[in-house]
Amino acid sequence: MKLFKQIFWLLLIVALAAGIAYTARHYPGEVIVNVASYRVTMKLFVVALLLLATVAVLIGLWRLYATMVGLPERWRDWRSQKRENRSLSALQTATLALHEGRWAHADKAAKIAACHPQAAGLAALLGAASAHAQNKPHEATEWLGQLDSLDDKADFADAKALQNAEMALAKGDASAALTHLDGVSGQLRKHSERYQALRVSAHAAANHWHEVLQISLDKKWQVPLATKSHWQSQAIIGLSNDETSSASYLTALYKDMPDDVRANDDVITAYAKALIRTEALGHARRVIEEAQRDTWRPQLLKLYTQASDAESLTAQLKMLDAWDKQRQALNQPDAQLHLATGQLCLKAQIWGRAKKSFVDSISIRPTAQAHYGLAQAYRAMDDVTHAQEQERLAAQLAEV
Repeated sequence: MKLFKQIFWLLLIVALAAGIAYTARHYPGEVIVNVASYRVTMKLFVVALLLLATVAVLIGLWRLYATMVGLPERWRDWRSQKRENRSLSALQTATLALHEGRWAHADKAAKIAACHPQAAGLAALLGAASAHAQNKPHEATEWLGQLDSLDDKADFADAKALQNAEMALAKGDASAALTHLDGVSGQLRKHSERYQALRVSAHAAANHWHEVLQISLDKKWQVPLATKSHWQSQAIIGLSNDETSSASYLTALYKDMPDDVRANDDVITAYAKALIRTEALGHARRVIEEAQRDTWRPQLLKLYTQASDAESLTAQLKMLDAWDKQRQALNQPDAQLHLATGQLCLKAQIWGRAKKSFVDSISIRPTAQAHYGLAQAYRAMDDVTHAQEQERLAAQLAEV
């Protein structure tokens, strides 16, 4: 477009020059100007040239005048553009510093960026995040308060709510965090992974383990499987430790429990304790037996003995014998296994086998529990002397 404009003006000038030359050649007239007592005679083409020169000078003067008049406005525009560029540069600096962990630099850059109205909202969020990272809750609150004075504050409402929720969680106020999260838009609830992460953390902090479990089981929550497993494990541990959880509710939990969660020792231990507490002994035994099937977990053997009743002793002793054969085949005898066998034999009043099991346990690793169990077996067999000796050894180990 600029090239066409230049060609147009060039052709116009050439045509004008040709017209002047033609007129001067074929119409050699004169122009006579009388001014007072003076008489000026000029060729016609000279008059035309003077007129053109006068027009050109007037145009030049007009442009100079317009430029001079527009200087203040141009100066203001230049200053405004400079401030805008400075604010944009400060925003970039604040964002980089925040991600690099340079909190003080991020805060300083955010203050510079906040001077420009168009950058004030984002600068306030960056400033609040940097202040929160520096453990300055008062400054972070002041930053977020600046969002309320913006014309487009509605655009920052969700981001402000998430930041407030994160700050509330840092202070240990799960109730306030959940209140802030309840105020976000429906669009954010569907698509924000940060919202879901804060929500599950807030419910966990408030011991709302049922809600935590529901969130972790939500297929729409697009997070790594390890993250889901972590929250499922925490939820099941929390529900297991909750004394209000019924046996039927705990039993239903196990049906939907993923394999990777069942493989968690802390989960199975807490879950088995909860079943024993609610007197769901049969289910507790099955859970422990399934847990021992793939991975040997000696810490569950104590719970296995606690989950016994009069009808289950024979079956449990057979299971312990099977586990002992597996450990012997691997040349990995287990003291806890023999201790559990001895304790069940005491309940079944099989004194001779109880004595042998406790002796085997002590030969692998002496413990106060094994010596005390052996003392009980001796007393049941009316061997008071050996019983007292074992009680003395148990007391010595208990003091260590």
